[in-house]
Amino acid sequence: MQLRAFTGLTRMAVGIWPEIVSRSRRALQVNETSSKMTCRLSRPYCNLRIYTRTGDKGVTSLFTGERCRKDSVFFNALGTTDELSSHIGLAKEYAQEKNHEYADQLERIQCILQDIASLLATPRNQQATNDPDRESRILERLSFNPRHATELEGWIDKYSSLLPPLTNFILPGGGRVSASLHVARTVCRRAERAVVPLITENLVDEQVLIYINRLSDYLFTIARYASFLDGNKETIYIRPQPQKSSKKVEKSISENQEIIQNEG
Repeated sequence: MQLRAFTGLTRMAVGIWPEIVSRSRRALQVNETSSKMTCRLSRPYCNLRIYTRTGDKGVTSLFTGERCRKDSVFFNALGTTDELSSHIGLAKEYAQEKNHEYADQLERIQCILQDIASLLATPRNQQATNDPDRESRILERLSFNPRHATELEGWIDKYSSLLPPLTNFILPGGGRVSASLHVARTVCRRAERAVVPLITENLVDEQVLIYINRLSDYLFTIARYASFLDGNKETIYIRPQPQKSSKKVEKSISENQEIIQNEG
């Protein structure tokens, strides 16, 4: 099925979305007095079962109610985004064990990824409408605020200023926290590739792609920063150059880096 077959789905989404939000608010009671926002199911929803059996045939629903295959471009993007959030959650737990200052930022990013998932599950309408006001409301509801990418850029600049200049390729590693962030970074790149088809067909706000692209840069930066905080050396790869002595090569890297050479 071509992506354009879904372009009419947003008309349905506009009617369904308020009900989704309303049900979510009734289902979740938010305790804002805690230092961390916690949610618990209200009584009418306590008996809901996790399994529904509606996806047993390999199809499931978007927010619009449209049923489509689980291997469609929409659910490929949704699943990869969910996977990314899970890896970031794991890295956050490792970072909190070390009292790393950016751990709260990772939790905020997980919340933003949840917002992105809702946009991925609610395709935008490409068809013209005779009601400009209604079209404007649709686009506003399905837009993604560019300030989120700007926020990431601010964090990247902050932590980059605390690190030695990057002059070589770095191999993923640098301790458990750093390595887990590198894994999250590579999953983030995969999520970016999964979202591209939806952006190309104008089914999702392009700001979503910009955010995910910037997020991978952020994860790379704090992976380096985590290694720095934990006192671990960054492992860099340098191609063997027989004409230079090993002493000269060692002088060209920072004190907190080490060399892994390929003797092949």
